[in-house]
Amino acid sequence: MNPFFSNIPTDNIKYVGFDMDGTLYDEFEFIIQVYTEISSLFIESDKCLSFMLQRWLQKGSSYNLIFDETFDIFKLKNKQIKCDFINLALNIFRNYSPKLILPNRSKCILTFLKEEYTLFLISDGNEKLQREKYFSLNLDKYFDISNVCFTGKYSSDSHKPNIESLNYLNIIPEQAVFIGDRICDEEFATNAKMKFKKVYNMIERH
Repeated sequence: MNPFFSNIPTDNIKYVGFDMDGTLYDEFEFIIQVYTEISSLFIESDKCLSFMLQRWLQKGSSYNLIFDETFDIFKLKNKQIKCDFINLALNIFRNYSPKLILPNRSKCILTFLKEEYTLFLISDGNEKLQREKYFSLNLDKYFDISNVCFTGKYSSDSHKPNIESLNYLNIIPEQAVFIGDRICDEEFATNAKMKFKKVYNMIERH
């Protein structure tokens, strides 16, 4: 296909799609920033931050009990019941404006691919937050906004691809390759009848 990704046939391929977090950039950079702000709510903020980051590295981005565990272990500066703290932490997380840098490797690969293929991006998560990441990374230099869907990877049944998102982007799945970092990205691509390439921070994985 190109010098960066092997073992993908080029016949009939017109579209190359990407996941964003963990694929185009290291998501841990975002996590450090937003967890630093959330940990500042606690008395022992440094220890709290270290704990939260370690749990994220151990459990991954899909683990949703880190805030609960943090509340149970560390003392807040201002007393709150758990549900109020969880809501506050989620609000900080979802409305955070990160300062992210797109790695040079990603810039190079996107520039190279854009010359030959129509690039598209399908992400998942909170739409406002995903937009913030997208523009912070300056991905608008590589993707036409009409070829971007921030919440379109899954339907209400998370095991099924949201085919409507592909229709919305006018992507023909059989003529597309999707590049992502997680098993769920591969399942999404396979179920949508797209070819798949696994990478992490744009480094090929086998």
